[in-house]
Amino acid sequence: MPQLADRLTELAADGQAITFPAIGLTPDAVASQAGDVAAGPFAPYLAEAVADAYNRSDAQWQPAATAFPQGLAAQPSVLHLSASMDALLHSPTAAKALGKPLTTALLSDLLAQIERAPILAAARLESAVRLAIADAVTPFKVWQALEDVPSDGPEDFLERLPRLLGLTLDRWADEETIADTVRNLLQQLTHDEAADVDAMFELGCDLLRRALSSQDLGAITSHLVLARKQFETAAQAEEARDDARIYAAVCDAILAFGRHDAATITRAADQIADALDQREAWLHRAHQPSWLQPRRSAEVAWQRLILQLRAAATALQEDAWMDAWQALDTVLGAYSAARTVSPFTGDSGQGLPHLVQPAIEDRFLRQQAFLAQLRRAAQETGQHAVRGFDAATASALLQAVETAVQREPADAACSSNIAEGDEGDPGGAAMPRLQRLAPTLLLLLGDRAVSIGIALNDQQLLLLEGLAYDSDVARLKATDPLIVPKLDALMTELSAHPAFTGEVRRTFSALVEQTLLFLKSRSDLTRSNLFGTTKKEEPPAFDYRRKPEGKGARKPVEADLQRDFHQWLQAGPLHNVVLVEPVDIGMGRADVMAHFGALRYLTEIKQDGSDNDRLYLEGRYLAQAAEYSNTNAPFGQLLVLDLTPKSDTQGNMRVDEVAWTTIHRPKGTSTDRAVVAGIVAGNRETPSAYSRK
Repeated sequence: MPQLADRLTELAADGQAITFPAIGLTPDAVASQAGDVAAGPFAPYLAEAVADAYNRSDAQWQPAATAFPQGLAAQPSVLHLSASMDALLHSPTAAKALGKPLTTALLSDLLAQIERAPILAAARLESAVRLAIADAVTPFKVWQALEDVPSDGPEDFLERLPRLLGLTLDRWADEETIADTVRNLLQQLTHDEAADVDAMFELGCDLLRRALSSQDLGAITSHLVLARKQFETAAQAEEARDDARIYAAVCDAILAFGRHDAATITRAADQIADALDQREAWLHRAHQPSWLQPRRSAEVAWQRLILQLRAAATALQEDAWMDAWQALDTVLGAYSAARTVSPFTGDSGQGLPHLVQPAIEDRFLRQQAFLAQLRRAAQETGQHAVRGFDAATASALLQAVETAVQREPADAACSSNIAEGDEGDPGGAAMPRLQRLAPTLLLLLGDRAVSIGIALNDQQLLLLEGLAYDSDVARLKATDPLIVPKLDALMTELSAHPAFTGEVRRTFSALVEQTLLFLKSRSDLTRSNLFGTTKKEEPPAFDYRRKPEGKGARKPVEADLQRDFHQWLQAGPLHNVVLVEPVDIGMGRADVMAHFGALRYLTEIKQDGSDNDRLYLEGRYLAQAAEYSNTNAPFGQLLVLDLTPKSDTQGNMRVDEVAWTTIHRPKGTSTDRAVVAGIVAGNRETPSAYSRK
């Protein structure tokens, strides 16, 4: 056995980090043996050392690293090849540096490999596709390989081909040349017994993607109908394709909303719920490569959209709204969700508004009572630059409502009362209300929001804040490089709990998603954008996240975080299910509660200035946070305001480092209580402060 392999074995057995310095051999010795080791069972260990060398920009090991790709081309094991690629792709630097030689080696003589070793050939093609998707190499050589792939090859190769072709369409659907080639190949594979079901599903996903990105109503409905046919065919052909049943129901629900068919939407939502439960059971504890696992965040997005469509459809079927503002907010939430849901990477959801929004608009136009409520729901704000929302439609709505408000005596009286509260400076009286009730609206409009604060009552202001919130957080969702992977990870960890199924899964997932978005926004927003600007002669607004300024300055307390988190939830899609400090919960009083019918989830709020280590925080506060779930679903949240000094830390934790899942089980009990914990950094300094130290 080569000396390099011996050292790799010893380091792995001892649980040590595998790096070239830890191996203890000279660069020449490693370089001379690297090719043989890359072709053997210790290739994944060597890949870890290669990735570490590129991460540290250690040039002396470059000869050893450059010998790795050619050796890996001779790797006979699918598992060792896949594990090696996982290690390399975890280092973008290594993948970029070795991308070209790796792609060349992996695709060399591929057609002959397909005949000799079809499973290994599929793994090599998969690895090359992964490198191209990760932008480690230009995709042209991979595209050529896909064009040359036979549609009548060995069964072991063909059964893995549809998913690779689907990934290619996910990434390059807008590149017509390769996209058309891949679609034709998938169409051919639908006639092959080894690959037909998977090929149908990928074609359905492509059609749904094209529907979501189309601007033409005819193309949208046509693609949706065809997609539904592909999904339904795949689901009927293979019992385990619950994902196909989910997407077929999604197509049903979207099409049904366009024709005001509330019963079909409800039925589709129930089908999605049942299929998700079945799918979770099929996948429980089953191994899948992490990069091929279903995106949990995509499931959350579809669930949320269908729930919103179902609620909106029910509201629009009513002859009168007993709770008008809540019903209107529900409908507008679905109206906005059609813009923001993005179940496919890089998708903008452009096609959904062409079906969902006209259906809502038509219902309002046909019922004058609804239209009157809509007129009262908005206010002209000048230039309304909002991402993810139809600015032209929003401007028309706001302008119409401003005219209606001027004609409404009650609204005029409300505006008069607000103005009388501070005759010398009515804007000064409106600013605190905006900061408390509509911080997102204030962020988007600045001082122009003052006139809105004067004109509207609290309920109207909260409604506008909900609209602004939906558009503002849209940027944090399906394409966010931190939120999406973190949400995926949390959902995977929570899925290990046997109670995380059905309605519990759907509702608690929605709460966790909003909590993650809250943690990110509070890591980004400046004081003026979060709490509003002040006049020159006035002191700045109190920011509980900042280091206290000056002697005798007010110190932040946990109530500040509680109030901020409650208002965040109150302004978003969960606004109608949030309570603050409910009593008689576990013989105590909880901080923030979200209730979904009989289900309820408590978020415990704490502050700590001693330590922000996870184990320390769990040791102090986890038991209390878990205690509130003793009489309901065993899930809850813990938010901690971290008041430890930040002067010498040289920075703060990233968003994906401040949230995690943990388990608590009291002594003598048999059920785990799952808690999602998060940290909001306090005592913070501005980034520029670290440059002066």
